Amino acid sequence: MMGTPFMPHQQYMADVALEIDPATGLLAYGEVVIIGPRQVTGKTFFLVPYMAHRCSASWPEGPQTVVYTAQTADKARERWRDVHLARILKSPLRQQLIKPRDRYGGARLRLNQEMMWWRNGSGWSPESTTGKTSGTGDTLDLAVIDEAWSKADAGTELGLRPAMLTRDWSQFLITSMIPGITRRKPGTWSYLQNKRQVGRARVDAGVRRGMAFFDYTAPGDASTTDPGDPATWWLCMPGLGRTVTEEKVRQDYESATEMLDFCAEYLGWEPGVSAPRWALIRETTWDGLWDPYSQIDNRLALSLEVAEDRFTGVICAAGRRADGHYHGEVVEPGSPDGGIPAGTVGVDWMVRRTIDMWKSEQPCTVVIDPRRPASSMIVPLRLAGVDVLTPNTLEVAGACGRFFDATGDRMREGDDGVRVYHLNQRELNQSLGGARKVDQGSGGAFTFVRRGSGAELIQLYGVVLAMHGSDVKGVDDYDVTASVDGGRPCAWCGRSLYRQDEQRDGVTVSVWLHAVDDTPECGT
Repeated sequence: MMGTPFMPHQQYMADVALEIDPATGLLAYGEVVIIGPRQVTGKTFFLVPYMAHRCSASWPEGPQTVVYTAQTADKARERWRDVHLARILKSPLRQQLIKPRDRYGGARLRLNQEMMWWRNGSGWSPESTTGKTSGTGDTLDLAVIDEAWSKADAGTELGLRPAMLTRDWSQFLITSMIPGITRRKPGTWSYLQNKRQVGRARVDAGVRRGMAFFDYTAPGDASTTDPGDPATWWLCMPGLGRTVTEEKVRQDYESATEMLDFCAEYLGWEPGVSAPRWALIRETTWDGLWDPYSQIDNRLALSLEVAEDRFTGVICAAGRRADGHYHGEVVEPGSPDGGIPAGTVGVDWMVRRTIDMWKSEQPCTVVIDPRRPASSMIVPLRLAGVDVLTPNTLEVAGACGRFFDATGDRMREGDDGVRVYHLNQRELNQSLGGARKVDQGSGGAFTFVRRGSGAELIQLYGVVLAMHGSDVKGVDDYDVTASVDGGRPCAWCGRSLYRQDEQRDGVTVSVWLHAVDDTPECGT
């Protein structure tokens, strides 16, 4: 009726998804999951008639309520208006809308209140990604979660499920491709990953009710299968030769700037963070600084770091141990003592958790680089009474230099300088392993940048900034020798300072100075 007959694989999915369980007389599958390559699975052309069937058919429970969600509420509204409604208005199904002769068939287009009304009382609307069913009544019959790769967790699904509890014929329809590493970093799309793991496990176990699971994925991976071989494409692209040509896929393959993206979004292979090659320091050097019993024995400093896409953030801590060496670690997410669960995505928890730690741990300061994404948290933290240290570019470069020196990677054997110890945290290891140095102008100053895609540097920068905060704000909490070699490093250039006690108005004041015969790079 809508003018585009199903392709064979689409007909197969519809036949299975709408099976009736003879034992109950209801739909056999309360959940339908479809994972397939972009452009060649025809997910959109499957979804529209599927939702139209729900609205136009005669169901035992009477009028139906359909909700469609996508990456964002704006994207859901756009697709509902420009694709869903547009196709209905061009088809004979228009006569089943509440006002078929109206320009929009009686559909309500008011922002945040969009609804496609049907003569039988059914309604079809786009909704926000929060899963709130405003405007749909108290019940829900079909919930569509399109582009499930954009969901960090099950929040949308959990928001919709309560409205489906009293509807015996209700169904979830979840569709997605596998996101490339440019679109979503590994570990940030756990909702779809979980659906895939559960679906494959149910198929392997022969479970034939509850979930209908379809996964169009090339066998093997890049180590066993050639991603550029058309034979590989024909194994996983059901629309190839029908809606997309082999030549078009080849063009996309040859023009791909990141092969991991092509392998994920066209072949269904999940990308991962590759093992780092450790260009900044040697991996053996970092391994030698692992101390499972290491801890901060003086006042710690905290730091906040946020990824560029603001999908992940970390709180790091650093400070001096009892022996005068540094200790650095990522404390959130993943704190074992009732903090933020490991794997938490998003950054909305960071200010609240930082304020809690400011009260409970009493750190000497919280460090945020004002030129990086976490800068948005400076004002709310200061308004909450938190001391926030905001280093400038030169100070950050000096902090990078101090961290690099503290690893001892370029020191001669037997050197007994101050070191930085760690707890062998996987995220921090990957961050350090994926970094390299980049010069910051004259004077030998440098900072760290990411070497290639895959690894974030927020954990590394977090520890570097926290060490800087410990040096600047926590200097009185540990004993430092009054020698040039063992003194406190300069917060500006990283060169060693010595301490000189002076009497000022009857008060002993400690002043940190460069040696007289030393030419400081910072000019101070």
